[in-house]
Amino acid sequence: MNNNHEPRSVGRSILRGLFRRCPNCGMGRVFGGYLKPARACGHCGEGYAHIRTDDFAPWLTIIVMGHILAPIIFHVEVNYSPPTQLALAFWIPAVVILTLILLPLTKGVCLGFMWALRLRGDEMQ
Repeated sequence: MNNNHEPRSVGRSILRGLFRRCPNCGMGRVFGGYLKPARACGHCGEGYAHIRTDDFAPWLTIIVMGHILAPIIFHVEVNYSPPTQLALAFWIPAVVILTLILLPLTKGVCLGFMWALRLRGDEMQ
């Protein structure tokens, strides 16, 4: 466990969170399930189940999705103008699949970021 006064690298913690690894040691898994944080790291014992990312990860997922898909959809619509049914048949599953892929990654990023800054997610209550 880290001393409360020891500085934590935000960038390294975010990168480790992106790979869904412990923000402290980079070895243990940060999630016990798809999105549920493990109680503590299986490698170093650092606890992070107390960190509440709440709406931070979904918000970040929406921002990333918009920056990835909006230009692509705009380009396809302007240049190819596919029929509405074809566009919906492609874009809806693409959005769902990309969301399911990105959500655990963004939650790991949020958890790593909050861990590095020693935030719990209940500071405003």
